[in-house]
Amino acid sequence: MSQSVKVTLMGRDFSIRTQDDPEQVQAAAQLVQERVDELRKLGTTVASDRLLALVALNLAGEFLRKEETQHQDLGGLLSDLDIVVSQAQGLAEAPLR
Repeated sequence: MSQSVKVTLMGRDFSIRTQDDPEQVQAAAQLVQERVDELRKLGTTVASDRLLALVALNLAGEFLRKEETQHQDLGGLLSDLDIVVSQAQGLAEAPLR
């Protein structure tokens, strides 16, 4: 069931209909606002829509890099598991003395 969640970004209030946990939506809005504030501290003076677009692109890039790293880690883990399984099979097939 969707519900309305109020968030504030760049001094403006927004009401968002979502099925997500309201606390997660608030946390996401807070993260976006923190990134906006960081860019503003760097002296960035661009229109609000461009500022939000920059933040969105930066967050999406971070997400994709993190996702790629997790896939690489998972690939390494699967490779290690294959080695362990091969070793176990070798031990199971070894003749008993």
